[in-house]
Amino acid sequence: MDYIGLKCPICGKPFTADDDIVVCPQCGAPYHRECYIKAGKCIYEDKHGTDFSWKPPQEEEKAEPDIKRCPRCGAPNSKSALFCSHCGLPLSNSAEPPYGNPFNGNQQTQGNGSAQHGGMPPEYGNFQGQPFPFPLDPLGGVNPNEPINNTPAGDLAKFVQGNTQYYMPVFASISHFKKNRFNFSAFFFQGIWMLYRKLYKVGTIITVIQGALTIGYLFLMKYFVLPLYDKLYAMAGITKDSTSYAMTAEQKAGLLRQLYSLSTQQKMLVAVPFFFFVAALTIMLICGFVGNRMYLKYSVSQVGKIRSETSSPTDFAIRLQQNGGVNTTLGVTLGLCFMLIFFVN
Repeated sequence: MDYIGLKCPICGKPFTADDDIVVCPQCGAPYHRECYIKAGKCIYEDKHGTDFSWKPPQEEEKAEPDIKRCPRCGAPNSKSALFCSHCGLPLSNSAEPPYGNPFNGNQQTQGNGSAQHGGMPPEYGNFQGQPFPFPLDPLGGVNPNEPINNTPAGDLAKFVQGNTQYYMPVFASISHFKKNRFNFSAFFFQGIWMLYRKLYKVGTIITVIQGALTIGYLFLMKYFVLPLYDKLYAMAGITKDSTSYAMTAEQKAGLLRQLYSLSTQQKMLVAVPFFFFVAALTIMLICGFVGNRMYLKYSVSQVGKIRSETSSPTDFAIRLQQNGGVNTTLGVTLGLCFMLIFFVN
C-alpha cells in the first residue's frame, strides 16, 4: 500500500517518500518509526485480536459515514462524540494543533530547568501567568494526553465536565509547576461549592461548620448581644435613632464607661460578632487557597478508582460521566437554605 500523503495516527503529519515508515503486523496501521518507538505500541492495541484492521481514513469514512475521526490518533468516534474515545482529544469546535507546536503537549526542559508543556502557553495562562480560558477548547489549551499527577488530562476533563476551561490549566499548573490559583467560588461558597463539585465528605464537614457558625451567630445576636447593646445604649443615654456621628462627646464617654464596667462574660458577648467574622473569614480563605488542590486530588483519585473497576473503555467513559460532573440540585438547595436562615432571623 502507498502510504505517502496519509497521516501518521500518532503525530498527524502526512507521510512523505523520505519517511521511515513501520506498519503494525497485527492491524496494518502505519507509523513514523520515531513515533512508534516513542509510543511503545500500536495505539489500536486494544482492538488486536478482533476483526479490526486499519484502513485509510477516506476508505473507512466511506464505509462508515456516521463516524467522526479523531484528527490526532485517527480513532473512529460517533458523530455526536465530544471527546475522542481513544486519546481524549476534544472533537467539538477544535482542531488538533500542528505537530511540534508548543501547544502539542510535549514537555521540553529548558536550560534554566524550567519546563514547557503543551496544552497551553508557558505558565499555563495569559501573560500574567493566570490560567486563560480558551473559548473553543474544552480543556483550556491543555493536551488531552498530557499527564496531570499521572492521569491523562482528557480523563480528568471527562470527570470534571463543568468549567474544564478553567480547571484543566489550573490542574496542569499545580501538577507541573506547583503553582496554584485562588478559587473565588470556593472562597465565597465554601462547603456549598465542595458539595456542588461532589466532594461530599469534606464538603459535608465544612457545611456543618458553616451552619453551626451561622446559627450560633444569629442565636447569640438575637437573644444576648443585641439586648446587651440596647441596654448599654440606654444606660449611656443614647437613643436607637442615634448614630456614632450624632453622639455627643458625653454620650460616647458614657458608652465607654459602660463597656469597661461589664463583666468578662458580657465583654465576650460584645465581641461575638468579631469572633464569628474572623472564624468565617478564616474558613473562606482556607477554602479559596486549597480548593483547587483539593479538587485535583479528589478528581485524580476518582478517575484512578473508576479505571481499576472497569474493564472496557465504554464502561470507563460511562462511569466518568456518572460519577463526575456537578450536583446542581444539592448546591442550589443548600444555598437557598442558608438564605432562608438569614431571612427568617
